Amino acid sequence: MNSIPFDLNLLRVFDAMMLERNVTRAAQRLHLSQPAASHALERLRKGIGDPLFVRSGREMVPTAKATALEATVRLMLEQLGMVLEQKPFDPLTSDATIRIGCVDVVEYLMAPLFIAMLGKEAPNVKVAINSLDATNFQQQLAAGKLDFVASVMVPLAPGLHSRKLTEQSLVALVRKRHPLAAKERVTAQDLQRWPRLVTSVQSDSNEGMYDHLLAKAGLAGKAAFTTPHFFAAPNLLANTDLVMIVGGHTARLLSSKFPLTTLQLPPGLPRLMAYIIWHERTHRDPAQKWIRDRLVESARYLD
Repeated sequence: MNSIPFDLNLLRVFDAMMLERNVTRAAQRLHLSQPAASHALERLRKGIGDPLFVRSGREMVPTAKATALEATVRLMLEQLGMVLEQKPFDPLTSDATIRIGCVDVVEYLMAPLFIAMLGKEAPNVKVAINSLDATNFQQQLAAGKLDFVASVMVPLAPGLHSRKLTEQSLVALVRKRHPLAAKERVTAQDLQRWPRLVTSVQSDSNEGMYDHLLAKAGLAGKAAFTTPHFFAAPNLLANTDLVMIVGGHTARLLSSKFPLTTLQLPPGLPRLMAYIIWHERTHRDPAQKWIRDRLVESARYLD
Protein backbone atom coordinates (compact mmCIF):
# COMPACT_ATOMS: atom_id res chain seq x y z
CA MET A 1 0.00 0.00 0.00
CA ASN A 2 3.03 2.29 -0.37
CA SER A 3 1.45 3.81 -3.47
CA ILE A 4 -1.58 5.02 -1.50
CA PRO A 5 -1.22 8.44 0.15
CA PHE A 6 -1.90 7.84 3.85
CA ASP A 7 -5.50 8.79 4.53
CA LEU A 8 -7.21 7.30 7.53
CA ASN A 9 -10.58 7.79 5.84
CA LEU A 10 -9.64 5.23 3.20
CA LEU A 11 -9.15 2.57 5.85
CA ARG A 12 -12.30 3.62 7.66
CA VAL A 13 -14.32 3.33 4.46
CA PHE A 14 -12.83 -0.10 3.80
CA ASP A 15 -13.72 -1.28 7.31
CA ALA A 16 -17.26 0.10 7.01
CA MET A 17 -17.70 -1.64 3.67
CA MET A 18 -16.61 -4.95 5.20
CA LEU A 19 -19.26 -4.50 7.87
CA GLU A 20 -22.10 -3.11 5.73
CA ARG A 21 -21.42 -4.58 2.24
CA ASN A 22 -23.14 -1.51 0.79
CA VAL A 23 -21.68 1.90 -0.15
CA THR A 24 -24.69 3.90 1.02
CA ARG A 25 -24.85 2.19 4.40
CA ALA A 26 -21.08 2.45 4.81
CA ALA A 27 -21.29 6.19 4.14
CA GLN A 28 -24.08 6.56 6.70
CA ARG A 29 -22.05 4.64 9.30
CA LEU A 30 -19.16 7.09 8.81
CA HIS A 31 -21.36 10.20 8.47
CA LEU A 32 -20.05 10.76 4.94
CA SER A 33 -21.87 11.51 1.73
CA GLN A 34 -22.35 8.59 -0.64
CA PRO A 35 -20.14 10.21 -3.33
CA ALA A 36 -17.35 10.75 -0.78
CA ALA A 37 -17.47 7.09 0.25
CA SER A 38 -17.49 5.98 -3.39
CA HIS A 39 -14.51 8.22 -4.17
CA ALA A 40 -12.54 6.82 -1.21
CA LEU A 41 -13.35 3.27 -2.29
CA GLU A 42 -12.17 4.02 -5.83
CA ARG A 43 -8.87 5.40 -4.52
CA LEU A 44 -8.35 2.22 -2.52
CA ARG A 45 -9.12 0.06 -5.55
CA LYS A 46 -6.61 1.90 -7.70
CA GLY A 47 -3.92 1.96 -5.04
CA ILE A 48 -4.24 -1.72 -4.15
CA GLY A 49 -4.89 -2.91 -7.69
CA ASP A 50 -7.93 -4.97 -6.75
CA PRO A 51 -11.68 -4.32 -7.01
CA LEU A 52 -12.02 -5.20 -3.29
CA PHE A 53 -15.82 -5.41 -3.51
CA VAL A 54 -17.95 -6.77 -6.36
CA ARG A 55 -21.71 -6.58 -6.69
CA SER A 56 -23.82 -9.63 -5.89
CA GLY A 57 -27.51 -8.80 -5.83
CA ARG A 58 -28.02 -5.89 -3.45
CA GLU A 59 -24.70 -6.39 -1.66
CA MET A 60 -21.06 -5.71 -2.44
CA VAL A 61 -19.19 -8.95 -1.75
CA PRO A 62 -15.51 -8.71 -0.67
CA THR A 63 -12.87 -10.22 -2.91
CA ALA A 64 -10.23 -12.59 -1.59
CA LYS A 65 -7.85 -9.62 -1.27
CA ALA A 66 -10.35 -7.64 0.81
CA THR A 67 -10.98 -10.63 3.05
CA ALA A 68 -7.25 -11.04 3.60
CA LEU A 69 -6.93 -7.35 4.54
CA GLU A 70 -9.94 -7.22 6.88
CA ALA A 71 -8.39 -8.30 10.18
CA THR A 72 -5.22 -6.22 9.68
CA VAL A 73 -7.10 -3.04 8.78
CA ARG A 74 -9.49 -3.41 11.71
CA LEU A 75 -6.63 -4.04 14.11
CA MET A 76 -4.81 -0.94 12.82
CA LEU A 77 -7.90 1.23 13.30
CA GLU A 78 -8.65 -0.12 16.76
CA GLN A 79 -5.08 0.27 17.99
CA LEU A 80 -4.78 3.75 16.53
CA GLY A 81 -8.10 4.69 18.12
CA MET A 82 -6.91 3.51 21.54
CA VAL A 83 -3.66 5.47 21.21
CA LEU A 84 -5.40 8.66 20.09
CA GLU A 85 -8.23 8.55 22.60
CA GLN A 86 -6.19 7.53 25.65
CA LYS A 87 -9.34 7.50 27.76
CA PRO A 88 -9.17 5.67 31.08
CA PHE A 89 -11.68 2.84 31.43
CA ASP A 90 -14.47 3.51 33.91
CA PRO A 91 -16.60 0.38 34.42
CA LEU A 92 -19.35 2.42 36.10
CA THR A 93 -19.99 4.47 32.97
CA SER A 94 -19.03 2.02 30.22
CA ASP A 95 -21.86 0.76 27.99
CA ALA A 96 -19.70 -1.68 26.01
CA THR A 97 -21.03 -4.96 24.65
CA ILE A 98 -18.79 -7.95 25.37
CA ARG A 99 -19.08 -10.87 22.92
CA ILE A 100 -18.07 -14.25 24.35
CA GLY A 101 -17.97 -17.58 22.55
CA CYS A 102 -18.54 -20.65 24.71
CA VAL A 103 -20.53 -23.86 24.99
CA ASP A 104 -23.82 -23.83 26.86
CA VAL A 105 -22.56 -25.60 29.98
CA VAL A 106 -19.76 -23.03 30.46
CA GLU A 107 -22.35 -20.28 30.20
CA TYR A 108 -24.52 -22.08 32.76
CA LEU A 109 -21.67 -22.50 35.21
CA MET A 110 -19.95 -19.13 34.92
CA ALA A 111 -22.53 -16.61 33.76
CA PRO A 112 -24.47 -16.10 37.05
CA LEU A 113 -21.44 -14.99 39.06
CA PHE A 114 -19.94 -13.06 36.15
CA ILE A 115 -23.17 -11.14 35.59
CA ALA A 116 -23.52 -10.48 39.32
CA MET A 117 -20.01 -8.96 39.31
CA LEU A 118 -20.86 -6.76 36.33
CA GLY A 119 -24.12 -5.68 37.95
CA LYS A 120 -22.22 -4.25 40.90
CA GLU A 121 -19.16 -2.86 39.13
CA ALA A 122 -20.22 -2.22 35.51
CA PRO A 123 -24.03 -2.00 35.46
CA ASN A 124 -24.28 -0.77 31.85
CA VAL A 125 -21.94 -3.31 30.26
CA LYS A 126 -23.82 -5.84 28.14
CA VAL A 127 -22.85 -9.45 27.45
CA ALA A 128 -23.67 -11.38 24.27
CA ILE A 129 -22.97 -15.13 24.25
CA ASN A 130 -22.26 -16.85 20.93
CA SER A 131 -22.25 -20.59 20.30
CA LEU A 132 -18.72 -21.91 20.11
CA ASP A 133 -17.49 -23.53 16.90
CA ALA A 134 -13.98 -24.91 17.34
CA THR A 135 -13.36 -24.72 13.59
CA ASN A 136 -13.66 -20.94 13.25
CA PHE A 137 -13.50 -19.20 16.63
CA GLN A 138 -9.91 -18.07 16.01
CA GLN A 139 -10.97 -16.32 12.81
CA GLN A 140 -13.90 -14.75 14.66
CA LEU A 141 -11.54 -13.36 17.30
CA ALA A 142 -9.21 -11.98 14.62
CA ALA A 143 -12.10 -10.37 12.73
CA GLY A 144 -13.56 -8.73 15.84
CA LYS A 145 -16.74 -10.82 15.82
CA LEU A 146 -15.84 -12.18 19.26
CA ASP A 147 -13.96 -10.54 22.13
CA PHE A 148 -13.27 -13.70 24.12
CA VAL A 149 -13.62 -17.45 23.85
CA ALA A 150 -13.81 -19.86 26.79
CA SER A 151 -12.57 -23.26 25.69
CA VAL A 152 -10.21 -26.14 26.32
CA MET A 153 -6.82 -25.40 24.85
CA VAL A 154 -6.17 -26.02 21.18
CA PRO A 155 -3.17 -24.94 19.06
CA LEU A 156 -3.53 -21.19 18.69
CA ALA A 157 -2.72 -19.08 15.64
CA PRO A 158 -0.21 -16.21 15.94
CA GLY A 159 -1.68 -13.12 17.55
CA LEU A 160 -3.85 -14.96 20.08
CA HIS A 161 -3.41 -14.91 23.85
CA SER A 162 -4.72 -17.21 26.56
CA ARG A 163 -5.14 -17.35 30.32
CA LYS A 164 -6.19 -20.29 32.44
CA LEU A 165 -9.74 -20.22 33.78
CA THR A 166 -9.95 -23.53 35.63
CA GLU A 167 -8.79 -27.11 35.66
CA GLN A 168 -10.68 -30.29 36.50
CA SER A 169 -10.51 -34.05 36.27
CA LEU A 170 -12.29 -35.96 33.54
CA VAL A 171 -14.89 -38.47 34.77
CA ALA A 172 -17.47 -40.85 33.33
CA LEU A 173 -21.16 -40.11 33.72
CA VAL A 174 -23.89 -42.79 33.46
CA ARG A 175 -27.46 -43.36 34.62
CA LYS A 176 -27.82 -44.57 38.20
CA ARG A 177 -29.02 -48.04 37.14
CA HIS A 178 -26.42 -48.48 34.44
CA PRO A 179 -24.55 -51.83 34.59
CA LEU A 180 -21.39 -49.83 35.36
CA ALA A 181 -22.97 -47.77 38.15
CA ALA A 182 -21.88 -50.11 40.91
CA LYS A 183 -18.23 -49.50 40.06
CA GLU A 184 -16.19 -46.73 41.60
CA ARG A 185 -13.79 -46.64 38.64
CA VAL A 186 -14.26 -47.82 35.05
CA THR A 187 -11.60 -49.58 33.02
CA ALA A 188 -10.39 -49.15 29.46
CA GLN A 189 -12.25 -52.36 28.63
CA ASP A 190 -15.48 -50.90 30.03
CA LEU A 191 -15.12 -47.86 27.81
CA GLN A 192 -14.47 -50.04 24.78
CA ARG A 193 -17.56 -52.11 25.50
CA TRP A 194 -20.17 -49.45 26.24
CA PRO A 195 -21.19 -46.90 23.56
CA ARG A 196 -20.30 -43.30 24.28
CA LEU A 197 -22.24 -40.04 24.13
CA VAL A 198 -20.04 -37.26 22.71
CA THR A 199 -20.51 -33.50 22.74
CA SER A 200 -18.75 -31.76 19.86
CA VAL A 201 -18.14 -28.09 19.10
CA GLN A 202 -16.69 -28.74 15.64
CA SER A 203 -19.19 -28.11 12.86
CA ASP A 204 -17.42 -30.46 10.45
CA SER A 205 -16.45 -33.27 12.81
CA ASN A 206 -17.93 -35.77 15.24
CA GLU A 207 -14.86 -35.61 17.45
CA GLY A 208 -15.55 -34.65 21.03
CA MET A 209 -13.78 -31.90 22.97
CA TYR A 210 -11.71 -34.38 25.00
CA ASP A 211 -11.21 -37.14 22.44
CA HIS A 212 -7.54 -36.30 21.85
CA LEU A 213 -6.83 -36.76 25.58
CA LEU A 214 -8.78 -40.01 25.71
CA ALA A 215 -7.15 -41.39 22.57
CA LYS A 216 -3.66 -40.78 23.97
CA ALA A 217 -4.62 -42.76 27.07
CA GLY A 218 -6.24 -45.56 25.06
CA LEU A 219 -9.71 -44.71 26.36
CA ALA A 220 -11.44 -43.40 23.25
CA GLY A 221 -14.08 -46.13 22.93
CA LYS A 222 -16.82 -45.88 20.33
CA ALA A 223 -19.00 -42.79 19.91
CA ALA A 224 -22.62 -43.81 19.30
CA PHE A 225 -24.30 -40.40 19.56
CA THR A 226 -22.82 -36.94 18.93
CA THR A 227 -24.47 -33.64 19.79
CA PRO A 228 -23.35 -30.00 20.12
CA HIS A 229 -25.77 -29.51 23.03
CA PHE A 230 -24.53 -30.34 26.53
CA PHE A 231 -28.01 -30.02 27.97
CA ALA A 232 -29.40 -32.65 25.63
CA ALA A 233 -26.95 -35.08 27.22
CA PRO A 234 -28.43 -35.73 30.71
CA ASN A 235 -31.81 -36.84 29.41
CA LEU A 236 -30.10 -39.16 26.92
CA LEU A 237 -27.87 -40.61 29.64
CA ALA A 238 -30.75 -41.07 32.06
CA ASN A 239 -32.70 -43.16 29.53
CA THR A 240 -29.97 -45.18 27.77
CA ASP A 241 -26.81 -47.15 28.50
CA LEU A 242 -24.61 -44.49 26.93
CA VAL A 243 -21.48 -43.33 28.77
CA MET A 244 -20.35 -39.70 28.66
CA ILE A 245 -16.86 -38.38 29.48
CA VAL A 246 -17.05 -34.89 30.98
CA GLY A 247 -15.21 -32.55 33.31
CA GLY A 248 -15.88 -32.89 37.00
CA HIS A 249 -17.65 -29.51 37.24
CA THR A 250 -20.11 -30.53 34.53
CA ALA A 251 -20.64 -33.96 36.08
CA ARG A 252 -21.53 -32.45 39.45
CA LEU A 253 -23.99 -30.07 37.81
CA LEU A 254 -25.76 -32.71 35.71
CA SER A 255 -25.85 -35.40 38.41
CA SER A 256 -27.41 -32.91 40.85
CA LYS A 257 -30.39 -32.44 38.54
CA PHE A 258 -30.76 -35.86 36.87
CA PRO A 259 -30.58 -39.50 38.02
CA LEU A 260 -26.94 -39.86 37.03
CA THR A 261 -23.83 -41.05 38.81
CA THR A 262 -20.14 -40.22 38.39
CA LEU A 263 -17.41 -42.83 37.93
CA GLN A 264 -13.67 -42.30 38.07
CA LEU A 265 -11.59 -42.97 34.95
CA PRO A 266 -8.40 -45.03 34.87
CA PRO A 267 -5.46 -43.19 36.51
CA GLY A 268 -2.93 -41.22 34.51
CA LEU A 269 -5.34 -39.17 32.43
CA PRO A 270 -4.27 -35.48 32.23
CA ARG A 271 -6.47 -32.93 33.95
CA LEU A 272 -8.74 -30.89 31.72
CA MET A 273 -7.63 -27.25 31.41
CA ALA A 274 -10.05 -24.51 30.38
CA TYR A 275 -8.80 -21.15 29.11
CA ILE A 276 -10.02 -17.74 28.09
CA ILE A 277 -8.65 -16.78 24.67
CA TRP A 278 -8.47 -13.35 23.05
CA HIS A 279 -6.77 -11.56 20.15
CA GLU A 280 -3.81 -9.23 20.08
CA ARG A 281 -6.09 -6.44 18.85
CA THR A 282 -7.63 -6.16 22.34
CA HIS A 283 -4.65 -7.31 24.38
CA ARG A 284 -3.76 -3.83 25.68
CA ASP A 285 -7.28 -2.41 25.85
CA PRO A 286 -7.96 -1.42 29.50
CA ALA A 287 -11.65 -2.34 29.20
CA GLN A 288 -10.90 -5.76 27.79
CA LYS A 289 -8.26 -6.41 30.44
CA TRP A 290 -10.75 -5.49 33.15
CA ILE A 291 -13.28 -7.95 31.69
CA ARG A 292 -10.64 -10.69 31.45
CA ASP A 293 -9.84 -10.29 35.13
CA ARG A 294 -13.53 -10.61 36.05
CA LEU A 295 -13.97 -13.72 33.91
CA VAL A 296 -11.00 -15.40 35.58
CA GLU A 297 -12.26 -14.38 39.02
CA SER A 298 -15.72 -15.81 38.34
CA ALA A 299 -14.19 -19.14 37.24
CA ARG A 300 -12.25 -19.52 40.49
CA TYR A 301 -15.45 -20.27 42.37
CA LEU A 302 -15.92 -23.44 40.30
CA ASP A 303 -12.83 -25.13 41.78
